[in-house]
Amino acid sequence: MSARARVAAAARVAAAVLMVGAAGMLAGCSQVAALAPVGGNHETEVRYAAIDVLTTADVSVLTAPVCATAAGAVTCSGTTVSGETVTVVSPADDPVVLTVTVGEKQLYSGSIMDVLDAAARSTS
Repeated sequence: MSARARVAAAARVAAAVLMVGAAGMLAGCSQVAALAPVGGNHETEVRYAAIDVLTTADVSVLTAPVCATAAGAVTCSGTTVSGETVTVVSPADDPVVLTVTVGEKQLYSGSIMDVLDAAARSTS
């Protein structure tokens, strides 16, 4: 086997391992999201709902959204595998609402509990 073929084979194996690992992380997050209605604070619910929105939309996530709360508003930021920014916002003046955006495309804007309830029903 030539050196070029070995490098190509190693790259394919590395990509497969990365994809399996990312899929495993997202699957685990989706399962944990079903617990959010009975446990966790607002920041946690926003994060779990955002991950469920991304999973439902088949977005390949490199960095899952990391959230912070300031003045009652929750904002989260993450990255897709293709390098787009994931932005999640739950405003202080309407904390039951969630907006998830990838790059310039808005994936979801609506009730946090609707997302979490749908995720809980899909895993039962």
